[in-house]
Amino acid sequence: MRLPVFTLMVASLSAAGAAPELRGVWVDRGPLASRESIQAMLDDVKAANFNAVFVDVWSRGYPLWRSAVFEAHTGVPTDPVYGSRDVLAEVLEEAKARGLAVIPWVEYGFVIGYSGGKAPLVEAHPDWLAKRKDGSSDYSWAGTTKSFWIAHSHPDGQKFLLDLMAELADNYDVPAIQFDRARYPELNCGYDESTKALYAASHDGAAPPDDETDPEWMRWRAGQLNSFVASLSRRLKDANWRQLVTNAPVVYSYSYVNFLQEYPAWMKAASLDFVSPQIYRADPAGFGRELDNQIKALGGDASRLAPGIDITNSSAGALAQSIEMCRERATAGFVVWYYGGLVQKQALDTLKETVLAEPAPLPWK
Repeated sequence: MRLPVFTLMVASLSAAGAAPELRGVWVDRGPLASRESIQAMLDDVKAANFNAVFVDVWSRGYPLWRSAVFEAHTGVPTDPVYGSRDVLAEVLEEAKARGLAVIPWVEYGFVIGYSGGKAPLVEAHPDWLAKRKDGSSDYSWAGTTKSFWIAHSHPDGQKFLLDLMAELADNYDVPAIQFDRARYPELNCGYDESTKALYAASHDGAAPPDDETDPEWMRWRAGQLNSFVASLSRRLKDANWRQLVTNAPVVYSYSYVNFLQEYPAWMKAASLDFVSPQIYRADPAGFGRELDNQIKALGGDASRLAPGIDITNSSAGALAQSIEMCRERATAGFVVWYYGGLVQKQALDTLKETVLAEPAPLPWK
């Protein structure tokens, strides 16, 4: 029997520092431009008494490490923007020297390309693409940018993602891996040939309903995604039984109604060790209400919840209040979106002077 690997320490204040909690911050591509910018970012994070960085490693259809799995499919090992660098290895080396945990943040998840740049996987495997009823595969992102997704039930596409994640767990000493965008881009999705064939095989040859809001069709597609997340968890823990598996989903139940993403089911099935739903609210009162909704969705248990908090649409003071609300509800911690926002809002010093005045250990051992 596998023992649980996410174990909360005794939460008690002491002269050595604050109670154990995850104090995470998402780091986008910006600070990864050079070794020097990585060092400066980590110095800022360490000085403000954060203890973990969630570093973007899968972005714009490329890995930000030197990946043999990716190279086998595309002929290139990493994003050419970074030349021959292994960005993840650089972050790990610099973070270790500062006592910070590094959690690879697989930002793009099922997304393998976007219209702002070349997408080698899209070129190599056009048969993998998720499609709408009209056969189109260019899903809108942030209003104008088009993104291209692996069809969520495509066996070869799934195998690629599982192999890619196992490569991370095998080759890099990290405590957790966060696989994001484990959802559909919209409800008008799942009409690719592979998914339609899989659906027909379990429905006496019937095609999926044209109505993308059909309850049974929604449930079936959500079930496919639930199965993938379970397979990902097994694959990562087979690679390293200590590996924690996490995700930053959209808040439930909005996530299910719009994206067929059902993260409470992932938690119930033990497919995730902890979760960071994006509770992005501008005011602390709204954050608190939605935090309570997410705790309720998890059956009242906040011990494996580390909510995502957005600094970009609020203020340093509001962020501090939201962190206090997490502590009042005994969550496992929090993760802030994002490092660039903390800098822009001049929030790092405020946090160090208030809610992050003392360093804290991580809540796992």
